[in-house]
Formats: sequence, structure tokens, C-alpha cells
Amino acid sequence: MNLYALVEYNRVVQLKESEIAPEAPASPASVWVDVTGSDVRVGWGATFNGIWTFSPPTEEELRNEAEQQKWQLLNTAANWLLMNSLQFKVDLAMATAEEQARLLAHKQYCIALSDIDKQSGYPANIMWPVAPY
Repeated sequence: MNLYALVEYNRVVQLKESEIAPEAPASPASVWVDVTGSDVRVGWGATFNGIWTFSPPTEEELRNEAEQQKWQLLNTAANWLLMNSLQFKVDLAMATAEEQARLLAHKQYCIALSDIDKQSGYPANIMWPVAPY
């Protein structure tokens, strides 16, 4: 069994075990590389200078990726809240107990997202909170 890495824009985006080489990707910016016997992980950088070399992301790259993910999740949470108007219902004393609990869970989720950089393993190991919706 061989191990193949899908490299897109100089980054490993997928690993796949297979007896035969995977089919060529549709994108010209993607390539499958045989990495059998190598220590390669998803998210690592990939460079080709006659041979492929792989390297783990730097701490700065990990921080940038974590911040990007955090902002994407916070934007999704903000959009969800706009579509569900729970805060308005609570403000106007129109929310049911279930709606009040959903709003509280939403706020706790947003706080947990905002505080990911306070986790002990940050930025290499992040325990992302689960969205309550």
C-alpha cells in the first residue's frame, strides 16, 4: 500500500492510501505525489525543486490559519443570529425559554471562538467549539 499526498498551491491538502496512483486532479494547480515512507501531514508545505520536499507550517502560518478560521466561524455565527432574531425576541420579552437558551448557547459559542488563542495548545492544537445550531 502506498501513501499519496494531494498538493495544491504548495500545500498538502489530502493524504490517500492506495495500491495504485490516484487519477490526476482536474485542477492544473494540483498534483498527487507518492510520499510512501515519508512523514507528511495535511497542512504541510510542499516544494518541488527536482524532488518534492515537505515541511510543517511555521507558528506564524498556524496563527494566521487559526485567525482566518475563527473569523469565518464568527461571521457564520453572526449571520445565523441575524436570520433568527433571538436577541430581538429576548430584548422585547417575546422569547420562549427555549429561545433564551439558544441565545445563551450562541453567545457562549462566540465567546469560546473569540478565546481560542487562550488555549494551552494554541496555535498547533486547537479544540474548536461546536456550533449550537
